[in-house]
Amino acid sequence: MAAYSAGLATRGVYPFGPVPRADNDLRHQYVPFHTHLWDLQHGNAQGDLLFNWQSGYGVGFLGDFFTYLSNPFSLLAGLLPRQHAELSVYLVSLCSMGLAAALMTVYLGRLRPGSPWLRALLSVGYAVCGWGVAEGTVVPMWTWGLVAIPLLGIAADWCLTGRRWVLGSLLVALCWFANFYTAAMATTATALVFLVRLLLADTDWRTRGRALWRAATMTGTGLLLAAPAILVCALANRRAQPTELYVVSVNTDPLTFLSMLIPGTHPVRPAPNVYAGVLVLLLVLTLPFQSKVRGRERLAWFSLLLLTGVSFVLTPTAKLWQGGALPHGAPFRESFVLSGMLAMAAWICLAHMPRPRALLGGASLLALLVAATYDLPPVNGQALTGVLIGGAVTTALLLFYARGLRRPARIGVMLLLAVSVFAGTVYSVYGNSVADDPRRRGPVRAQTMTELGKGARQALDAHRNWPATRADAGPGVFVTNNDTMLVGGQGGAYYSSYVSVETARGLRGLGLGQAMGGRHLWPAEDPVLRALLGIGTVLEPVGEDGVTVRTLPAPPLVTLRAPGSEQTYGAPVGSVWARRQAALGARVYTVPALTRADGPAAAAPAPEAGPGFALTRAENEGPESWTAFTGRCAPGARAFLHAPDLYATARAEAGGRLESFSGRPPAVSAPVRELGTAAADGRFTFSVRTPKDGQVLPPDALGCLDQAAFDAAVAGLKAGAATGVTVGGHTIEARLPKGSTGTAVVATTASPGWNCSVDGGPARAPVSYQGLLGVPLGSGGADRLACSYVPEGLRAGLGGTGAGLLLIAGVLAGALWRARRV
Repeated sequence: MAAYSAGLATRGVYPFGPVPRADNDLRHQYVPFHTHLWDLQHGNAQGDLLFNWQSGYGVGFLGDFFTYLSNPFSLLAGLLPRQHAELSVYLVSLCSMGLAAALMTVYLGRLRPGSPWLRALLSVGYAVCGWGVAEGTVVPMWTWGLVAIPLLGIAADWCLTGRRWVLGSLLVALCWFANFYTAAMATTATALVFLVRLLLADTDWRTRGRALWRAATMTGTGLLLAAPAILVCALANRRAQPTELYVVSVNTDPLTFLSMLIPGTHPVRPAPNVYAGVLVLLLVLTLPFQSKVRGRERLAWFSLLLLTGVSFVLTPTAKLWQGGALPHGAPFRESFVLSGMLAMAAWICLAHMPRPRALLGGASLLALLVAATYDLPPVNGQALTGVLIGGAVTTALLLFYARGLRRPARIGVMLLLAVSVFAGTVYSVYGNSVADDPRRRGPVRAQTMTELGKGARQALDAHRNWPATRADAGPGVFVTNNDTMLVGGQGGAYYSSYVSVETARGLRGLGLGQAMGGRHLWPAEDPVLRALLGIGTVLEPVGEDGVTVRTLPAPPLVTLRAPGSEQTYGAPVGSVWARRQAALGARVYTVPALTRADGPAAAAPAPEAGPGFALTRAENEGPESWTAFTGRCAPGARAFLHAPDLYATARAEAGGRLESFSGRPPAVSAPVRELGTAAADGRFTFSVRTPKDGQVLPPDALGCLDQAAFDAAVAGLKAGAATGVTVGGHTIEARLPKGSTGTAVVATTASPGWNCSVDGGPARAPVSYQGLLGVPLGSGGADRLACSYVPEGLRAGLGGTGAGLLLIAGVLAGALWRARRV
């Protein structure tokens, strides 16, 4: 832990200096999620472990918790001030590293008895391995995988010795609860190591069979105990927006892969981060020459290392490591298991104390590795310097240690070896920080809780009106992709792997902007969508570090729709304007026919690409690069443009705004944006400019909002809405006007997991009312509505936990009964 911290401090990385750690997902996901965990621990969150009212206009939370926050060290967030959530995220990684090193020290002793001090030095290399430094520490929940390898190894060792089956099952469950993703990889790796140990054991096949049965039943019981985490996340992932649009390759040439064994390397292109320190690397390369270790044992360990490494770069086996599908991010997330195996093989070599000739053979292979890879992109200057100096010093110290020195001299050499490992670890962390400095990729973004973020939180707290209406941080604040977790409110900003298809498609159909294929939702920007979602307070930035609060005449969270209104107002069919009118229960838009006025296509018309207007790519910045379109609205109507797949800039002819549309299907969907106001004669002209080929403006892109009709619709919804709304952690109850009929619409998406009852009747699944949660009230009249949310898989998972507990209870009862008979 000290070595890792010192390496960051040397470079001035947070929390020891100005270089930020909170980049990419660490900034946009993990810090906000830990802030939300702080709110949950202190009773300040809107929601509970099952549901999150603060993000995505209401989303399930248990899958997020098990994926991002179930590392036990995440609970440290509650002990620090809220504004220091980023520090708590750092402590998650740091403490996981420390525990991983301690447990690996214990586990190596189960592989082969020997000096705990030497085992500890190897464990440092494992805990601060390349995967941990480059990937694990910026994805804090994954660092529990470093803990899981030795923890599961200890449980597997008990299977070999026939002891502590119950405790082993609990350890398996702990690993899977703490982070099921890396636990799956660690379980596979532990199974491979267990099979190697089983084959090498000097025992009969019947004993091996009993050990294998104990391991299988221990693992199965542990998985039953952890069933809630496994099932909830599996079903949430199945419901989530697909990521097939992101293509990930696991191709890595052999020399680049080998270069990643050198401490401090940092790949330019994705490659497995597997290094585990100079001491580990030297001893693994010494193992082929280690004649004190049986030949078949050396062969078994090297075969395990080779096959595991090859499995990372073959797509079918890489998918097995990743749980059945390649991810859309870093492709080698299982690299830490090979680092663990390297530490184990190094200890097999060191426990027998290699002779000088074997050490020199290993040093020669290390020199050959450096000579073959020194000019490859991953081997930066820091890595090359570290391996040359560290390799020479480590080899010399081991040669002295192998000479059979007396105790004082041996202790002295041990201390020098410890200093060497510490210094080498610090230097490799420093080198990685240099290579991965975010300032090399462009201007450094401000830390997560900027003055703007603090001001936004204070403003939202001062104007909180929940649950009567929502408060949204708005699209202009964007401290992170999960603004509402960080600054408060009940808005739309949400970035998670578990955004359900129903939520993403329902909100996209109403004109909400999205990115990452629907896994990053944006806040609502226009008045109609804000009204549909019950947004009564919105923040708008003022300058660089200020915000102002704007209140809106929003309907409450639960409103009523007359029978048949969804069909009555849903025209023209299929457009976003029709869906909005159907959801609103009122006719507020006109959709004019567009005509092309002028532009690049006027002289040489571009071919029409299906329905809509094909746009010509702009060749310059001049006025001729814009294509103009005209439509007729009611005089004074507000003109909005909806072109979700368009990548272009649009502007109104007179007095309008310049708006960017960043559509890149299927990854990014642009939101509805306001362009301006129709002239006194109803004519509205706007121009579009695109820098890309293949862009098409939809024929119904322009929607003209009748402000008076919209105001009347909102007033009508407020007048006939629920008279009282109570929101719990994962429940919502509403008192309705007596004898209400039609459909009650809750301003959240119709995501799976909701069940609602009317007037205390049987609970039934709600319907999708244009993507929103709709509850049919029937024709007999209703007075009360109650809905509750339970994540899919939770009940079945709790049943699995109950079954696992019964198995453990049966084993304990059987052991007690046998003890009494004896």
